Order: sequence, then structure tokens, then C-alpha cells
Amino acid sequence: MIVVRRVGAAILAVAAVAVWFLMEPVEPQRPVAQVQEEVSDRSWEIRNALADYEANEARTQGAPQQAVVNGWAAKDLLTIIAEQQNEALTRPEVPAPVAPVVPNDERVPALVGLLVLGLALAVATAPRGAVVTAGVPGSTGDAPTPPGSVHPASDAAPLVRTL
Repeated sequence: MIVVRRVGAAILAVAAVAVWFLMEPVEPQRPVAQVQEEVSDRSWEIRNALADYEANEARTQGAPQQAVVNGWAAKDLLTIIAEQQNEALTRPEVPAPVAPVVPNDERVPALVGLLVLGLALAVATAPRGAVVTAGVPGSTGDAPTPPGSVHPASDAAPLVRTL
């Protein structure tokens, strides 16, 4: 049994070292940050619409013509806003960067499992002592046995009494 214990202990030690080094968690990788496309600059179109408005406003004579010129300017500026919104909504969406996830370290549960196997091996290979039951005369409630005789429940050899 001692050989089995030593071989089992050596195997468990090698397994523990292998678990520690081979089950090492990998380092988390940093996420690659992606930049979302910007909405194009429409300042030239805005300046152009306002220049047209000022040129047309200078030639107006009266409120009805001013209302028409104001409508044209509003239409031009609203067209620019609609184009910007459409461009912003239809561009490909970039996912938000995610923090690196640290993988679980599975070595500790594996080492606990090896510890349980080691304890099971120790219990299974422990030397078993012989169970000794001593028969004490008169302990069972029987009548005392005369000197020089053997108690009926005992397997012991006859005792020799010297006075």
C-alpha cells in the first residue's frame, strides 16, 4: 500500500504542476477603437443659401415678395438640414468599444479537484489496524468465573495465576 500511496502522490504532484502551467488564462486583448465617419461639412452650402437670400432680399419690393424670398431661403436651409440628418442616420454604425474581458482562472477549481483525489487516495490506502476487542471477565453481566478458568465469551488462552 505504501508504494501505491507514493506513486499516487507523485502522479498528483505532476498533475498539479501541469494544471498550474497549462491552464494559465490568456491575457485579455485591448479592443481596437473604431472611429465613426463624420457628417460632411455643409458650411459652403449654407453660405451659398444665405448669399442667395440676401441677393433676392435686396430686389424685393413689399411684404409679399419678402415672404416668397424668405420661403425660398427656408426651403434651401431645410434641404441642407435634411441631407445632413439623412447622412448621419445612414452611415454605418460603429459599436462602442468594450472593456477587455478577463477570462476566468480555472486552475483553482482544478487544483481543488486534485486535492479531493489526493484525500480519497490517502483514505483508500491508509493502513488498517486490527480491531482488538478485549474480553473482560464479568463485564457482560454473567456470573464471575472461578479462578483459573476462561471466560466463555473470550478466545484467550487459559490464564495462570500465581500467588
